[in-house]
Order: sequence, then C-alpha cells, then structure tokens
Amino acid sequence: MPIARTLAEAEIYVALETAQAGPEPGLTSVPAPDFELGENIIEGPDAWTYLSPIGEITIPYSSQRSSTRLGAHWGLGKSQLVDAAEWAVVAHLYADRTIAADLAYDGQPGQERYYVELGWELAAEAIREAMKSLPEGDNGGDTVPDSEIWTSFGADAKARDPYLVSRARLEDDLEYYTGTLADFRALHGPA
Repeated sequence: MPIARTLAEAEIYVALETAQAGPEPGLTSVPAPDFELGENIIEGPDAWTYLSPIGEITIPYSSQRSSTRLGAHWGLGKSQLVDAAEWAVVAHLYADRTIAADLAYDGQPGQERYYVELGWELAAEAIREAMKSLPEGDNGGDTVPDSEIWTSFGADAKARDPYLVSRARLEDDLEYYTGTLADFRALHGPA
C-alpha cells in the first residue's frame, strides 16, 4: 500500500494518477475527493487509511504532525509517490491558476488575497519538492537524473520539455514564484 507523507501529498498523488487514467492523460487534473472521516478516511492506531479512487493510501499520524509543525505542506523528506517531473508540473499548474487569480484580485482583504498568496506559496513549495531530487555537490549534475522520474506522466512531461527539471530552470521557477509572492505582498501590504 502506498504511503503518503501528508494528507495533502495523498491528494496530489490521487489527482495526478486520476489525470493519467483519464480519456486524454495528463491534459487536465481532477481534484481528489474531499476527505470524509469514516467514509474515505479511516483512523487506525498509527495512521489514517485513505480509501481513494485509485486504492488505499496510508498517511502516518507522526509524518502529518511533523510536517504540519514545520510548515512542510507535502511532507518532510523526499516523496515516494510523486516524482520530480510531476512536482514541476504541479508547480506550473499552481502558478498558472494563481496568475489568473492574481490578475483578477481587486486589492481587498479576504479569501481572494489568501488564495493568491497560497497559490504562489504552493507553486514554490512544489518546485522545492522537485529540487530535492537534484544531485548534490559540485559534481552533482545540472538536471534531475532519470532514475528520479519513475512515472510515465513524469517521463512524458520531461520528454515534452527537456529542461523541466534542470537545475537552472528549477532555480528560475523558484525565484519567479517567491519573487512574485514578495511583490504581491509589497504591493498590497500586510494581510
């Protein structure tokens, strides 16, 4: 049974797997169903079991707690469910949606502002997830190795965009997402 680091990572994994199984794989992402305790989330002694549309997924309580405490939305360590190229695609999806929300934002406090800020934060965090798969050190290499892209969705995404998981591209994307968030906050003041 797959193990997710957090409930949020389980949602991303299910959405990616569902998108791959659709009539036009990879073209649209379908959100995972909401979590309903007792319905599709079952409490166990050490972990939740998520009865997702693609099968059961375990989410350890300790992993969720630690991740929440440290502000790691999708979890600590490296994902065993979502590969580096998939994380880069997730980041770009969040960014595309957030650009539209940012452009529509009217400058007023409230939910719209929260979603713009959250979108840029999640886009940056997804890029950081992809960057966890970059080789370390001076001789580490300039791109995520193919061994860190184990899904057909990730391999197809990298084939369409060979620079998707290059060090330079990931660093540029991270700088853009964090910089755009900083600019948004500077323009609109404190929340």
